Amino acid sequence: MKIKYLETRKRANGRIVFAVSPPPYVQQALEVKYEQYENKKDAINRAIQIADAYQEYKKGNKKDITIKQDTVMGLVAFYKSTEEWRKLKDNTKVFYDLMIDTALEARLGESKILLKDYLARTVTPTHADKLYDTITKQISRHRAVHTIKVLRKIYFVGMRHSKIPTNPFQKMNIKALERREVRWTPDQVQTFIETADEVGRESIGTLSLLCYDLCQRPGDMRKLKWSNFDGNFFEFVQEKTGTLVTIPGSPRLIKRLESLPTNRELDTNIVICETTKKGFDRRLYSKWGATIRDTANLPKELKISDLRRTGATEMAESGATEDELMAVTGHTSREVLSTYVKKTEKLAARGVNKRFAKDQLNNIKELVQDGISMHSQNNK
Repeated sequence: MKIKYLETRKRANGRIVFAVSPPPYVQQALEVKYEQYENKKDAINRAIQIADAYQEYKKGNKKDITIKQDTVMGLVAFYKSTEEWRKLKDNTKVFYDLMIDTALEARLGESKILLKDYLARTVTPTHADKLYDTITKQISRHRAVHTIKVLRKIYFVGMRHSKIPTNPFQKMNIKALERREVRWTPDQVQTFIETADEVGRESIGTLSLLCYDLCQRPGDMRKLKWSNFDGNFFEFVQEKTGTLVTIPGSPRLIKRLESLPTNRELDTNIVICETTKKGFDRRLYSKWGATIRDTANLPKELKISDLRRTGATEMAESGATEDELMAVTGHTSREVLSTYVKKTEKLAARGVNKRFAKDQLNNIKELVQDGISMHSQNNK
C-alpha cells in the first residue's frame, strides 16, 4: 500500500532514510515542512497524519498538527515545565535559551530538517556529534560545548520522567574549554570608555568602569540600582552566588556617577540604555560593547565580562591578600579564586620578593652596621 507523501531515500553512504515530503501547497496550507525519519513507522504515522489533516483543511476545518510532544522541540517545552527549569536563576535561563535556540535551529550535517523537528527519541550519538561539529564550524567551539551541556541536561530530565529512553549527549568525550584568561590593559579600558562616550553610549562606559573598578560581573552591574550606592560604598547581593558584598567606589568611578543625570528617588538602575530608557539585557550590552570595541580598533578578543578578571588580577598584583580579594570579588573559596585571578609575572616577582625580603633586610642591616662601624673608626 502506497502511503501518500512518504518517500524512501538512500543516502550516499548507503543508509536508508524515510522522508515525509508533502507538496508545497500542502506545506503552505498546514504550515508544515519536509521531515526526515530514521524509523519507518514514525514516518508512516506522520505522513498519514498530514494527509488526513489536509483532507480536513479542504473541508474548511483547519487542524493544528504541529508535533510538540515527541519532537526535540517538545522535549524542550516539557523541560521548561519542570522544577529543574523553574529553579534556575533568570540570568541562567537567558543563557540556556541562547544555547537551546542554537540547537533547535541547527541542521545536522547535510540534513534539510532542523533539530527541533526530529523525534527526540530518534536522536542518536551520531546526531549529537554532527550537531557539535556544525555549531563549532558555524559559530564557535565555545558555543558548541555549552549547547551540548544544556541538551545533555534536557535529555537527562527527559529520561528521569520517562519521556525518552537514552541520552545521546552523554559521554561525547568533548575536550573541556580552556580557562579564559583574556585581560585588558589600563590603556585599553580608558580607550574603550572614551570611545563609548564619544559615540553617545555613555551607559556602556559606565557599565565597563563598574565591572573594572569593582571587579564584578556585568550581570550584577547592569542591574545595580541607586539604592545600592550611598555615595561612597556599593552594597548588593551577587546574583550568581548569593553573596553580599560591600565595596568602596574608586574616586574616578564616584566622579563619573556624580555626573550622571538621574532621579535617585525613583531608585532606577544606575546603567540605563540610551535608546530603551531601561536597563540592559545581556544581548544588547554585549552587542553594543562589541561595536564600541571595533570602533576603537581594540582587539576582538576583548569582552566586557573580562573586566572583572582584569580588575581582580590588578588588585592581586598591587599586593591585595586573598582575603581582601575575596571580600571584593565575592568568591567563597581560595581554590575558586586561584582559578580566576590570572597568574602574571608581577605576581611571581612579588612572591619571590616577599620570600627573600627578610634576607634582603638583613643584608641592608649588615651594610648599615658596617657603615656605622667604619664611620665610628674614622672619627677616632
